[in-house]
Amino acid sequence: MKYILPRVILGNRGDIASRWGILRALDQLGVRDVTVYSRSTEDVPPSLYQTSPYQPVRNLLPGKGHWNRLRAADIALWSVGLDMQDDSSLAKLMYLWVNFRLYHQLGLKTWCLFQGAGPLSTKMGRFLAGAVLRNVDLFVARDPGTHALINRISPGTQSLLAHDAIFLPGFEDDLSQLTPDELGYLDRILPNDGIPVVGWNIRQWFHFVSSILPYQFSQGAYRDRSKEKMNGLIRSSVSFIRWLRMREKARVVLISAYQPGVVPWEDDLPWLAEIKANFENDENVLLIKEPMSMPLYYALMSRLDLVVGMRLHSSLIALRFGVPSLNLSYTLKGGDILRHIGLPEYTADLQAFIDHPEGLFDLAASMLHNSRVEQNKVKDRVGLAIDSNMELLRSLVGEDKAGFGNL
Repeated sequence: MKYILPRVILGNRGDIASRWGILRALDQLGVRDVTVYSRSTEDVPPSLYQTSPYQPVRNLLPGKGHWNRLRAADIALWSVGLDMQDDSSLAKLMYLWVNFRLYHQLGLKTWCLFQGAGPLSTKMGRFLAGAVLRNVDLFVARDPGTHALINRISPGTQSLLAHDAIFLPGFEDDLSQLTPDELGYLDRILPNDGIPVVGWNIRQWFHFVSSILPYQFSQGAYRDRSKEKMNGLIRSSVSFIRWLRMREKARVVLISAYQPGVVPWEDDLPWLAEIKANFENDENVLLIKEPMSMPLYYALMSRLDLVVGMRLHSSLIALRFGVPSLNLSYTLKGGDILRHIGLPEYTADLQAFIDHPEGLFDLAASMLHNSRVEQNKVKDRVGLAIDSNMELLRSLVGEDKAGFGNL
């Protein structure tokens, strides 16, 4: 079988990490014929698979080479991100339909691997999602809510339940790829001095403001609509971080989920900079602004004692490295994924946090004070998820090609 991964990922460290998980796992299973579309070499684990540059308009205006690669492939693996949902824009669903219809017309099978879906709260959103799924041969859902939604919208689509692709093996090997300079950088910003370290992440909150146009084509309108909530989120974040500094004597690291300078309108850095401005003279509230290789990003996350974040993969990457993480959930997916992995207590409602940040003080303190117990619990749950995901992936692409090789 020849596989192609055409999904466009631009600077999103969480999506890139999940793709690293899939590629590392495919390599372990002996799958060799894989073509991956990427922006740069850092988006793919080094020396694993052939890469190709993205085509104009997110691969919708392909050149001759792209057509040839699609025709030569047997299966398009659409994975890690760009969930089927209508809470921010219907354009995403239309884009998926165009891509999947193209693959179908070219004779490719389409497998959505470790994907999410929902919310789909509008009639048009559900219609478009159904049209998308009619061109999908296999949907591997990363959480029970997605699995149920796919079965309800498109009962004829083969759907399997799994976990997020971050829960696959191989990431520990990446930590050994750090350069001496990267190790020195980590030791400088996170000295081993006994001070607990908390990672912090927030994002622009423009969800639940559905529109035909996606955010990047209507940035001013989205920002205006979300301004009040974002101001409240920043105030609550500052309040919580002050508590961490005063009561827990913790060092706080403000970490964007995006590589700097790649997609400025989506980057979390401006919002984290507003938080840092409230701690301008506090050297123990650190804003990470520098570019990082993926192994350096993994290593940074692995050295934290606790992560609090809105970006789902800020939480999931931390968990993958055994670090307890509290997800500030703005949709159902955060809580559903964490319940599915066996950590329901690791999620909190975002609006409740904005209204009353002190409501999470006790939970965060307990997670810090019982860090060894929490770490062991996380490692146990994550280990089970990795084993489950790997067993499923082996059944799909393993040597015997049993079950789904002929989908």
